[in-house]
Amino acid sequence: MTSAVAQLYETFPFPSPAEDAPLMDMVADQLPFVLRDGDDLDGWEVLDAGCGTGSILVALARRYPKARFTGVDACRRSLDIARRCAERHGVTNVELVHGTMPELSLQRRFDMAVCCGVLHHLPSPRAGLQWLTEHLTDDGLIYLWLYDAVGEHGRMLDRELVQLLTSPDNPEGGLTTIRDLGLELSLADYGFPVGWTGTALTTAEQDVADADAYLNPVVLPMRFADMPELFAGLPLTWLAADRVFHPGGIGLVDLAGTETGNGGAVFVRPEDLFDRPGLRERVRELGNLDRLRAIELRLRPTGFEVLAGRGAGLDRCLPRIAGNLLPYGDGPEPGAR
Repeated sequence: MTSAVAQLYETFPFPSPAEDAPLMDMVADQLPFVLRDGDDLDGWEVLDAGCGTGSILVALARRYPKARFTGVDACRRSLDIARRCAERHGVTNVELVHGTMPELSLQRRFDMAVCCGVLHHLPSPRAGLQWLTEHLTDDGLIYLWLYDAVGEHGRMLDRELVQLLTSPDNPEGGLTTIRDLGLELSLADYGFPVGWTGTALTTAEQDVADADAYLNPVVLPMRFADMPELFAGLPLTWLAADRVFHPGGIGLVDLAGTETGNGGAVFVRPEDLFDRPGLRERVRELGNLDRLRAIELRLRPTGFEVLAGRGAGLDRCLPRIAGNLLPYGDGPEPGAR
């Protein structure tokens, strides 16, 4: 992470400068839809790489008291808030470490590495991903959330204009530029109609969200089609899609049609996004990567999640994940008819 990116988050700690802000359960709520033992995680070591102020990290630690969690972040102010947040919630199974990937060495490995909204802010996402794999156990999993270049195209243009009109060493002035241009990030575009947690953002939290959205000097949105190249050659054995985040909501990708409904979750199958039978049949004939492209082009998501792992990691996951496999290594493209 560059010094300019780190300084931005020292000024605008993400996602909230308040230690008493509601926690973000977006990962904790999702794990039962991913992992066979997602209700327990007994004995797991879990890394949150780029934990910020701890909203996701503390929510996970509170939900899974039998696991141990390590949060890493480059910003000391964010870690101070995360520490107070953990204390406030009585969470004791969390360790916080100051450092930057890929430079930091933790000298241990993890059963799962969570990295939400961070990799695309690194000058080299590939180097960050390599760092994550180096800290995985032999059966470890990577849980990754990224900006989607399709749905984020408009925001990237607005961000470029903001940065054109703002001095690079003046983040507070950048916020004025954002306001003068009439811009404000809407979390509804990411499938959250009322804030990240079901609670409307405070003024300070909206400032943080807008600074993150328009002032970050390094933003590299990606697409599902970029994933095979991003992961190529890393010591992993599989790669799969998980969720898409878009203005219509948050959907669990289910390319193989393994799910019939579970706990009110919304499952996304590409053929269901088309009305005409001929189009639906054509989509069914595509391989998994092109089926995911169809989802992107139809829903235009702002964000997406992928999972990757090695060893018995895929066996730890529910069948839906195996049905969402992406091309990896020398094997044929999954799902190709």
